[in-house]
Amino acid sequence: MERNFDRLAQHEIAPLISDRAMSLIHLSLDAVSESDLQRLVEDRIPESKNIEYKQTLQFATDEQKREFLSDLTAFANTDGGDLIFGISEADGVAGELVGLNNLNPDDAAGKVENLLRDFVQPRIVGTRVRSVPLISGKHVLIIRIPRSFSAPHMVKHSGISRFCGRNSNGKYDLDVHELRLAFNAGETYAERLRAFRLDRINRLASGEAPVELAGSHMLALHILPLDGFRREGRLHTEELRKADQNFRLKPMNCSGWGPAFNFDGLVVKASNHEGKTTSYVQLFRKGFIEVVETQLLEPRQWKEGSPKPKIIPSIAWEQKLMEALPGYLEALASIGIPLPYSLSLSLLNVRGFWMYVSPSHSVHYDHAAINRDHLLTEEVLIETPDQPADILLRPLFDQVWNACGRAGSINYNEEGRWHPHQ
Repeated sequence: MERNFDRLAQHEIAPLISDRAMSLIHLSLDAVSESDLQRLVEDRIPESKNIEYKQTLQFATDEQKREFLSDLTAFANTDGGDLIFGISEADGVAGELVGLNNLNPDDAAGKVENLLRDFVQPRIVGTRVRSVPLISGKHVLIIRIPRSFSAPHMVKHSGISRFCGRNSNGKYDLDVHELRLAFNAGETYAERLRAFRLDRINRLASGEAPVELAGSHMLALHILPLDGFRREGRLHTEELRKADQNFRLKPMNCSGWGPAFNFDGLVVKASNHEGKTTSYVQLFRKGFIEVVETQLLEPRQWKEGSPKPKIIPSIAWEQKLMEALPGYLEALASIGIPLPYSLSLSLLNVRGFWMYVSPSHSVHYDHAAINRDHLLTEEVLIETPDQPADILLRPLFDQVWNACGRAGSINYNEEGRWHPHQ
């Protein structure tokens, strides 16, 4: 029975591995080199659902712009992939690494972004453009389009509208049935992401964390790649280990920590002297990250004999989140989990808590208490790899300050950057 199962698993998985190996999708876009491009030519890698070659880069005329955008949206509406300019195509396979003359990478990237912004609805999130220099002095331009969470995308240009999909033979126009399926799928993925987050919050609030927690007042950060429910595979052991390299999955607000595998994937935790966990990071096998911290909101006695105030330390909680977030994003990028990611923050068991600024700022709205057990912020979308943590987190911070009677976090300067209030 086990041998039969193994053969069946290999039969089902082999095509997926083969398709990935025959393209560049298994490589980080930043890691693609001239040798990788040359391999496509030498091995005569065919065009497929995930890769297409173009000898030249042309989008000067209206027709060229529509075809270019149709190529991009076809990838986004299907499984994502790479559109490569500077490799010729012959009989459906990679022909020659010809390169592009006089390419200005920044100018080309700007034109691509402008075309996508102006003539594609809804906007495609997560598209990346990279120029690979060749020894000859020429360049190859790669546009990597993710499988979109908000498909189907429509090209609307010069009075012509078009929905495209893609198969092994190239792009084609979606029919009515395929359009209906695409619209329903986009809504389903968003609902499943929200359902996953709510299920995790319910479990945490009910005491079902993956570890024994040291406190009940929690900061919970969820980073959910929108591709998580659409990818066929799950992270294997080596990928989980790789994500944790260079302390990228260090828990929030701790000085000592350690990793361990569990049923859901990999958990990295920090414990107190009693062996209970003060902070942890759970990396799920679908690429989701859950971060929980229990000490920043723990009520502490200020004076002997006085009650323990329920406060949110106005600077410390923001600072710890900003310090931790970049590592988690790097962890996902290191194992090829594509953008965009949904980012959300929850404060659990915080009824009656208030935002403590300083004694000199103890005016009436500083003491506006949170009037519900749990605060669940709305989600924000992480679209590009270079967004600063303070800018990404500000909408989440502001919502918590709103619950405490403030218009928003007071720890940002006029330029919109984090600058702790003195």
